[in-house]
Amino acid sequence: MSAHLKRSLWWAWLFWLAWWAVRVLVMQASGAGLHVDEAQYWWWSTELAWGYYSKPPMIAALIHLSTTLFGDGVVGVRALGMGCWIMASALIWRWGVAQGAARAGWVGGLLLAATPLSGILGLVVTTDGPLVLFWVLTMWGTWTLWQSPPQGLRYWRLWFLVGVAFGLALLSKYTALIIGASWLLLWAGAAQRTRWFVGLCLASAVGLLMLLPNVWWNALNAWPTLQHTLDITVRAGEDEAVGSGVARLESAAEFGLGQLFLLGPAVWAVWVLAWRRRTAAIRGALDQAVSRWIVAFAVPLLGVGLLQALRAEAQVNWAAPALVSVCWGLGWWATRVGVSRRALVSSIALGVALSLVLAMGGDLRRWFRAGPLSETNQWDVWARMKGWHEALAQLKPARDAQTPNLPVVASGRTILTEVAYEWRDREKPWAWNEAGLVENHFDWWRHLDAQQHPVVLFVGGEVPPRLAALYPQAQHLASAHSGRVRLQLWRLQRSP
Repeated sequence: MSAHLKRSLWWAWLFWLAWWAVRVLVMQASGAGLHVDEAQYWWWSTELAWGYYSKPPMIAALIHLSTTLFGDGVVGVRALGMGCWIMASALIWRWGVAQGAARAGWVGGLLLAATPLSGILGLVVTTDGPLVLFWVLTMWGTWTLWQSPPQGLRYWRLWFLVGVAFGLALLSKYTALIIGASWLLLWAGAAQRTRWFVGLCLASAVGLLMLLPNVWWNALNAWPTLQHTLDITVRAGEDEAVGSGVARLESAAEFGLGQLFLLGPAVWAVWVLAWRRRTAAIRGALDQAVSRWIVAFAVPLLGVGLLQALRAEAQVNWAAPALVSVCWGLGWWATRVGVSRRALVSSIALGVALSLVLAMGGDLRRWFRAGPLSETNQWDVWARMKGWHEALAQLKPARDAQTPNLPVVASGRTILTEVAYEWRDREKPWAWNEAGLVENHFDWWRHLDAQQHPVVLFVGGEVPPRLAALYPQAQHLASAHSGRVRLQLWRLQRSP
């Protein structure tokens, strides 16, 4: 490798590191605390296991490593999760460099970074971050095997590494199972189908073996993750079987439009520019391979998401890896047909600007229109994540005035996890589910049993009826209100 190329690579990695730092600063400036899901994942990270009620273990392990490196503040919880999106963009660039197409890699990586998908989800820690990262690694390895497969032992070693990336994706989110369908689509057009089939079997076996500890954990705990997955997919559709055809079409349309929104204006603009410049050159062997890759790694996942939307309801982020495939392929196509640098830079800048406005819209509105924290600020995508620190600080004196080892109970997953995180120097609270159903990890694993001693209750309003019947003596201790957050603190006991 030449000295010039080495310097270029170092500068490029510094660019991606700086972009990660910018995102950290943007999120810090927003003043947002942890989302309920983030707080839940943080709780899991303090009690590492091979599985959890609703997710595989990767997200908890990632946050555990992140807080070990950066502390357990909000930035520490999010740091590596945010970094997964930056690393995915950087790997798309590095993939292009490895194939002798650095510009295509730059465009693909920057297009991903400029999407609202990365610009919004990339500011928090979710299971989509590590899934997207390992999805890109799986694609890169598979592409290498397709384009210029190494010979001898190196060929099978690369298939093994592809299997490792696949396994890490599975441990991030079960959505990665759809990679199997992508591989089958590629195998159908492979030149050496027998050899490819053996390689796919090797990679699949490695990935599934890596998932085995999670499967074993589920088996020991009555399959909670599988049950939850079925509840939000198959059974959700059965429960809503009486829904009208119009409602189903609306759900599918919402999912489809959501994908267009998550791609954002940078991808739309570059796609239009590339389409207008299409020539016979785009029908070359390389372009056919790129098109095949986009179809193989995007269509199966988008198809499953659309079917789920028709059955019941599908979250727009479920197909996030499919959109990554589109960004990668569009980077190759745009450079192949000669879209100008000015047009590419302008399009990417537009996408970045939109993501920043979406991320900081509430704060920008507040800065230009001074006033108290609004409860219904529709411009602020982080509104639900604000106010918890302030509200719990208001309740702290009343909580401290109680017996130090008094058990704490919270009604609802949101209050439970936010209390646990904000007061992480204390014993974690217990869950109270008024309906008596298992709806989340804490209803299943840390629910309140009948207590013989008093408890302190955090709740949004009055004491829930079933809990009031269990603890007839209720003393109101304090109230707190900050933004959308309203909390009441009660002391409950069986007898005076």
